[in-house]
Parts: sequence; structure tokens; C-alpha cells
Amino acid sequence: MHSLLPEAPPAGGLLGRVQYWFACVFVIGWTGVVCGGLFYQFGLWEYPCPLCVVQRMFMLLAAMGAAYIIRTAISRGAVSGRDYMTGWGLSLVALIGGSFASWRQTMLHVLPGDKGYGSEVLGLHLYVWAWILFQASVVVVGIVLAFAHTTADHSVPATGPGPLRAVGTFALAFLGLILAVNLLAVFLLEGFHWFLPDDPTRYRFFHDVGVLG
Repeated sequence: MHSLLPEAPPAGGLLGRVQYWFACVFVIGWTGVVCGGLFYQFGLWEYPCPLCVVQRMFMLLAAMGAAYIIRTAISRGAVSGRDYMTGWGLSLVALIGGSFASWRQTMLHVLPGDKGYGSEVLGLHLYVWAWILFQASVVVVGIVLAFAHTTADHSVPATGPGPLRAVGTFALAFLGLILAVNLLAVFLLEGFHWFLPDDPTRYRFFHDVGVLG
């Protein structure tokens, strides 16, 4: 005999939506962190060192892992547990790489009397904040990844108009724009050279083409 009460939505569907929204927040959040670094580079005229650039790359790569989940939801309207595990797994690898890069830069300036590299935010240098954010994200993504296999297919209907598609599309566009800006910023900084100086003092591209002498 069938129950007259409405059936509850499957747990996988709810968890799928939560993971989708978290993927959007993850992409926008890490892309925003890179924007902060670009502000210090162009707004405050602070040139990023090679380790700073590497950390930005890992931030964007981590965001691209979550972007894979969003793109899958928008294009197919369904995200399987395997899709979630693929996206978060890619993000986790990038977060671990970024953690090592930011830890390495922190250790280079850990001795007493060392003023560090660049400006401080709330008493900590940007690379220290990067290490904290990388470590926190490793823990959070690890927890999310542990539940990724329980999500159900067809749990994120983001193909039609609505907030799911709108926010996801914005996250992907935002990531693509900042990725392009960051690549251009690195090219201008490095110019036609294989390596970036440890302590950059100019945009080498303009000097290479003779614009600034």
C-alpha cells in the first residue's frame, strides 16, 4: 500500500546541491584571493617573486578543479559521484602543492630580524596567509571528498535558467578572466626570459622591447 505522504527528496540530491554551491564559493573565493595579489602588484606596485607566482598558479589550479564540477553541471545537468571526486581530487593536489610553496616562502623569512617579502595584512605577510588558506582548504576539501561518492546522479539541474546556472556561469567567467590577467601579468613581469628574478624590480617585457629603455 502506497503512503499518502509526499516522498522526501533523496539525500544524494541535497548533498549534490550543497557540493555544487560549495564549488561555486570555492572558485569565486580562490579567484578573489588571486585578485588580492594582483591588487598588491598593480595597485601598490609590489612585484611578486617566483614563489608568489607559483602560489597564484596553484590557487588558480585549485579553483579549476572545482570549476570542472560546475562545468559538468551546466553542460550535462547531472553530476555523478565520480565527477565530484575528480574535481575535488584535482583541487586537493593543487592545494597540497600550494601549501608546500607558501610554506617554503615562509621558512625563507622565518629567522628573527627578517622583515619578510612584501607588505603585511593584519600583521602577516601574504604568503603566510596563503599557507593558512591552503591548509584550511586541504582539510575542507578532504571532508567534502569523503562524501563525494554518496551524491546521486541528476542531482544538480543547472542546465536551465535559474540561480544554479547563473552563479556557476559567473564563477567560470570570473575564473577565466583572472586566469588570463594573471598570465599576462606574469608575461609582462618575466618578459622574454626563462627565469624570473628572485627579487623583481621592473616589468622586464617593456625593457626587452625597448619601451622603457
